[in-house]
Amino acid sequence: MDQEMLARVFCVIPDIVFCIKDRDEFYRAANAAFAERLGLSSEEEVIGLRARDLFPPHLAETYELQDRKVLQQGLELVNQLELINNRDGSLGWYLASKFPMKDEGGKIIGLVSISRDLQTPSTGDLQMAGLQKISEWLRDHLDEEIHTADLAQMAGMSPSQLERRMKRIFKLGVAQYVRKMRIERAAYLLRSTDRSIAEIALACGYSEQSSLTRQFKSAVGCPPGKYRQQETRLGESSA
Repeated sequence: MDQEMLARVFCVIPDIVFCIKDRDEFYRAANAAFAERLGLSSEEEVIGLRARDLFPPHLAETYELQDRKVLQQGLELVNQLELINNRDGSLGWYLASKFPMKDEGGKIIGLVSISRDLQTPSTGDLQMAGLQKISEWLRDHLDEEIHTADLAQMAGMSPSQLERRMKRIFKLGVAQYVRKMRIERAAYLLRSTDRSIAEIALACGYSEQSSLTRQFKSAVGCPPGKYRQQETRLGESSA
């Protein structure tokens, strides 16, 4: 499938953020959802730019490191959980994947990036799927050790049934969903309290600060300390 056809396909899928980059990491195609996420009026404004021209430095650095793994090593990055600051100031979760594009001779000529907006399910959807109790329990017990088997028993399902149900409703498996909630809680505590990062790690279920730092940086694009500094500066500038 050529670039033009890929772009046409993803233009009609509203919750998918799509783009194509060339070997030099310049955007060559994007859909309307990509432009909307950036607060731009048209996807045409993206073409010919790089990540560093469009995203905050910490995000651009993360995206460029990912791009080089794909473009230089030929790796596929599948279902990377990412927490993004949207242009309106809200936080948005995305499940991102990147794949190398190759010519007929097998040479890498670019990459395709696809991010899925993990929109929050409605209360009705959670109730119908039997997951509301699980979601509420997790919010109150993120500082504890959490096992899929225990959650499945609480929901009256087998672990495999719970995994399938979670993926259908949240687009995430159990482990990914717990990680999402923990990182989200950590981001909130970093923005709203002066608690130490070590304390926040324990409050979010991490036995070591380094574990929080590793997962937080993977999802947010920067370590917790830097995230707190950036959010503090943003708060001061808007005050």
